[in-house]
Amino acid sequence: MSPPDDSSTLHELRLRELHHRMRNGLHLLSSALQVQARRSGNEDVRRELGVAVSRIESLVRLHDHAYRQEPGVVPDASAYLANLAQHLQSALIDPRSNRLVTITSNDELPLDSDAAMSLGSVLIELATNAVKYSAGNVHLDVEYGPGLVTVTVEDEGVGFPPELELPADAGFGLRLVGRICEQHGGMLAIDRSVAFGRIIAVIGLGR
Repeated sequence: MSPPDDSSTLHELRLRELHHRMRNGLHLLSSALQVQARRSGNEDVRRELGVAVSRIESLVRLHDHAYRQEPGVVPDASAYLANLAQHLQSALIDPRSNRLVTITSNDELPLDSDAAMSLGSVLIELATNAVKYSAGNVHLDVEYGPGLVTVTVEDEGVGFPPELELPADAGFGLRLVGRICEQHGGMLAIDRSVAFGRIIAVIGLGR
């Protein structure tokens, strides 16, 4: 992988700063909910708040896993994706639900710490968007090709609204993914050839 240019380096720094702010915000929210749970005299309320706190703490672990990669260290890609899938399941899916979030990959990915962080960001945002706006299970496929990684996310919902266009109508998560793909010489696109939800993100490994 060639050294990143100044714009890519700045983008990675901004991603790390975004993670830091989100992590602090999640910790504050978790603390506030724990206080409310202790003050509540209703067992059902305490139980629901406990579930919420558990999922928020899973979100913190998810972001730590995606962003806390040691600079210059090449992570074990298979273990990285397997752990990320577990964290996504815990953070995004209510433990009482039977929905699943899964990740598969076709090969050992040649990831350095920055590439792993960018890929992790894309997977987190696309999985979060799919779980929030679709139905059924969510599957993320990570396919390595020469000089790039293609992420395909599929759900069991009815697909994206026909009037939704990228990036004009995208929310923060999809705009972030589009920006990451653009910074790495790739692209983000909705696949409307299927009756369910499918979105494809391409990340170049040469930047």
